[in-house]
Amino acid sequence: MNDQLGTKGVSLQKSEHYIRLKEIEDKSRVLWSTVETGRFGNPGIVVATDTGDNAFDIKATDAPTYPLRQCFVVPRSGESAIWATEVIGQSTAITSLWTPFSDWFKEEYDADRLVVDREPLQSTSAWNAFIDESELQEISFLVRVQDSDGAVGVRTQEYKAKSGRGSRLKKDWIRKALSRELPPSAVFSVTGIPDPDEVHLSIERDGKSRTIVVGRVFPRFMYQIETPDGVRPDDATFQREVLSEVGASLDLMGVSRGDWQA
Repeated sequence: MNDQLGTKGVSLQKSEHYIRLKEIEDKSRVLWSTVETGRFGNPGIVVATDTGDNAFDIKATDAPTYPLRQCFVVPRSGESAIWATEVIGQSTAITSLWTPFSDWFKEEYDADRLVVDREPLQSTSAWNAFIDESELQEISFLVRVQDSDGAVGVRTQEYKAKSGRGSRLKKDWIRKALSRELPPSAVFSVTGIPDPDEVHLSIERDGKSRTIVVGRVFPRFMYQIETPDGVRPDDATFQREVLSEVGASLDLMGVSRGDWQA
């Protein structure tokens, strides 16, 4: 990482990402680092929000970057390691860090015919907890219909129900829909709606919304780190929360604590 990202950083021309290593701390099998990453290619300006004045121009070759903390846990045995990455708003280092790493790995171990792959960590337990504590905000039944004359092809008809100010959708519809036990007739008073090809659920917990497509693998779960004042958590809090999730995940994978803890 030091050699690849260094003080100059790396510009990924294809995806227009830039990344630079800010700091790194090696603790035996656990590696903590902070990278600065952002995108370039779009000129713009930086505005001073307190005055509305233009602070300076952003050229197409400039990349506004944000520091994002990373954690890499490499057990002594097995074929898997865990990478935990900080995400703030739309700022993430997933693409900008994974691309140079996978390129380096391929070049370094090509003769050994080794490959590296990235898979979202199993987060079913986290999703289940979020679902159980959520309210149903919106449910959509999508039906694909073949045009009678074949001129257009397949059209998608959507039947949608939303929570309103004076009404709430039933919470138990979430689990029934995920179990494929919620027909449109249980939601709508009208009849004749065909069996859906897709069902989308918009759920919300503590002001945070997520969308689930019934029957698909849950997407990567973003763990929210809560702080009393709502500001970015400090390093100690971040590391404690990450190690808690990493430890639980490695336990599920059957990796002993002594295999990765110093």
